Formats: sequence, structure tokens, C-alpha cells
Amino acid sequence: MRDSRKINYPMVVRVTGFLLLIEAAFMLTPAVTAMICGENGAMRAFGISTAITAAAGAVFCRIRPAHTDMGRREGFLLTASIWVVFSLFGMIPYMLAPTTRLDLSAAFFEAMSGFTTTGVSLVEHTDQLSRTINVWRCMSQWLGGMGIIIFTLAVIPMLNHSGGMQMFNAEATGITHDKIRPRISSTAKQMWGIYTCLTVLLFLLLWAGPMDAFDAACHAMATMSTGGFSTSSSGINAWPGTYVKVILTVFMFLGGVNFALIYKAMHGQMHALRDNDTFRTYLRVIALSTAVFIVCIVVNGAFIEWSNVTIDPLFQVVSSITSTGYSLSAFNYWGVAVVALSFILMFSGGCAGSTSGGVKVDRLVCLMKFLHNEVKRLLRPNSVTAVRVNSRTVPAHAVNKVVAFVCIYTLVIVLGGLLLTVLNVPMHTAFYSVFSCVSNAGFEVEVTEGTFNLIPPAGRWILAAAMLIGRLEIFTVLVLCTRSFWRR
Repeated sequence: MRDSRKINYPMVVRVTGFLLLIEAAFMLTPAVTAMICGENGAMRAFGISTAITAAAGAVFCRIRPAHTDMGRREGFLLTASIWVVFSLFGMIPYMLAPTTRLDLSAAFFEAMSGFTTTGVSLVEHTDQLSRTINVWRCMSQWLGGMGIIIFTLAVIPMLNHSGGMQMFNAEATGITHDKIRPRISSTAKQMWGIYTCLTVLLFLLLWAGPMDAFDAACHAMATMSTGGFSTSSSGINAWPGTYVKVILTVFMFLGGVNFALIYKAMHGQMHALRDNDTFRTYLRVIALSTAVFIVCIVVNGAFIEWSNVTIDPLFQVVSSITSTGYSLSAFNYWGVAVVALSFILMFSGGCAGSTSGGVKVDRLVCLMKFLHNEVKRLLRPNSVTAVRVNSRTVPAHAVNKVVAFVCIYTLVIVLGGLLLTVLNVPMHTAFYSVFSCVSNAGFEVEVTEGTFNLIPPAGRWILAAAMLIGRLEIFTVLVLCTRSFWRR
């Protein structure tokens, strides 16, 4: 039954105000970093940015709605709009900081890339950026990794009674959304608690290795969010040796696992991992892809030392499937087949309920079982078969939604690529750029000549939209484009 109420715009604006105050609070960390490092220009940029964001949030919070009820439409509207609002205010430091001075389109692109954990950048030499800007880049990925709305549900308990479930469903990924606890705010707190603990643990492990505290903190946030920003222009290659690669591989892998499963495993329910179809498929895909990578490395003569056929291919596979986007310097010497398989892994993505991008393994498992049933039905037309995932029958409407999602996902890539070609972007660059942004992978290879600076300003807005559509998994954005959504 369609919601006959008017959209509660005042409540949406009020909640947006709370969220902007949260963003302003997060901006204080880079401001303090600038103060400690003596980066006066960056301190001024973040001081102004924090003041503007906090002022806007305070004004929005003063709005008093007639009632605080929020339904499904408010949930969709708030979820989609807040990612845009966060990027609009989050881009201000990029425009004001002396080491960036980006124009409007470039700054918005950079901010959206951060919050959606896409990880592509228009900045060619990140090691020439101020430490303050690098902290903000990685922090924006960390905040967006688990989800802005889910963070809000964790810190604003009142939303548990007012549209919280609608907002959670609009932002959460996957076919179905498992709750760790009965109350949605408790679920959000548990998810963010696990996420924060893993980030702190990763920071300590990196700091114990070759990275200093600054690099360790930035890479911990960028890795756990599967965002992939780095403080070095060389990326992860700036820290040679196996230690960093092994540690990052483990935590990228965890970033691609459903956090509800991690929660159960931490509470002694290891069978939850063992019995989960999606998790088992996730492991199999990684194992098979790593084996293919090893064969390609040997065939292409890139086998120089044992790390080339052990940790290196595993690192690259996990980086691709989790959409983190880290790339080893030797990657381009492993052959075209490796690049092609990396595209497939980026399309797949990790598990639903994780921080990774892509279509998600859950949907692909469901789709494969559906196609298997359809082939069987050709031989036995009267047979009644159901799609079963994790020993549970997937409802027909959920299966239809999976099929529709994959079709629309592909259509978005095609249309986005065509729009970029209209702007005279080379065809291979256009389609790969859109594919990378929709998948939130940010994987830069020779297809884009290692940078997105080839994209004209108008194309940056298209790619920013692609990032948003990919992060919110299409339907949350698509529903806003329907006439029925705006009708009373």
C-alpha cells in the first residue's frame, strides 16, 4: 500500500542538521593535525570548513517539524541526499587548502570518491599533499565505509523510533539485511564497534611494522573501509617487503566479509561462517583467482622470488574483489588475463553487509542458482524449484530484484560510458572509468593512464553520480526518479 502522507521534509532537514554537526566534529581531527604539524594554510582551510559545516548544521537543527514520524519515503530521501550533502560540505577543504586548490567539480569528485570509498583521485602526487589533507581523505573513506546513515543510527537513538529501519534498509547492502540485535540502533552500534576495533588493531600492526604513526593511521582507515587511498604516490609499493602486504591482505579480506558474520564468529559461533553459502563462495573465488594469477605470473616470466607467487597474487586478488583498489607495481607485467580477471572480481565485490563495493557475492550466488533452476526447468517444465541460499528459500520477489539489479547495474555502466564518449573521452577510458566508479573500486591501471585527470569537468559530475549510485546500490537513487515517489 502506497504511503499517502506528505513527505516530512522538516524532519529530513532536521536530521540532516544533526549529520552535518557530526561531519563538523570529524573535521576537527584534521584541524588538530594541522595545528600539530604547523600547517597554517590547512588549519585555516579546515577552520573555515568546520565553521561553515557546523553553522549549516545548527541552522537545520533549529527546524521544528510538526511530528517526528518518518516512513519509507523519508528514509530513501534522507539516505540518498545525505551522501550528496556530506560531499558538498566535505569538498570545502579541497577548495581552500594550499596543497590542493581544486575547482568545484574536482573538489566534489574527490569528496564523493572518499565518502563512497571509491578511491579514485584527481591528485597525481599525494605525497606532496599536506598531512592534514591526507588525514581528511582517509577519514572520509573510513566514515563512509560502514555507512553514514548506520553511524547516525548508532549515535542518535531517537531515530530507532522514527524511520530508523527504513534508513538502515536504504543504505545497507545485499538481498536481505540481517540485524545483529533486535533494535536497529543496537545493531548499528555493534557494527561500528567491530569496525572501529578492527581499524585500531590494523593501525597498531602497521605502526609496529615499517610505517610511522601517520601513515599507519591513514592506511588503517583506508584499508578497513576498503577505500584504498594512500599517503604515497607509489601507493602500497612505498613499503616494500611482505609484512605490510600480509597485514593489509588479512584486513582487506575481513573488510569484504559480512560484519554480522564477524560478530557471530567473535561470539564463538564459528559455524555461522562454515555454514554460510556466500562466505564459502567468497573463499572459493579468492582461492581460484589466486591460482589463476600464479599461473599467469609464471607464464609471463614475472616469477623472480617466492613472494611473486605467494603473497603478491593473493594481495592483488583480495584488493580487487573487496574493491580496495591497491595495486602492486608488478601488476602490469602479469599479463592481460590478470587485468581481465581483476575486472570480473571488481564486478563481483565482497559479501553483503561488508564495506566492499561491486554487485556482491550474495547476489551472484542467488543469480547462479536461479539460472541453474531455469536450465533444469527446460528439461522438466512442470518442476517446481526454489532458490535456496544459506538453507533458506529466497522469496520470488527477492530473486526478481536480484535479476533487475544486475541488469540495471550493467545498464548504468553502459549509459555512463556513452555519456563520457559524448564528451570526447576515449571509449576504453570512458567505460572503464564508469565501471570502476559504479563498482566503488577505484582501480587505476593503464586503461586510464593511471589517473582520472583525462576526464573533463562535466565528466567528473557523471562519475560522481556513478559513485553514489554504486554505493547506494541503485534502487535507493532510482526510486527518487519515479513520479510516484513524489506524489502524496
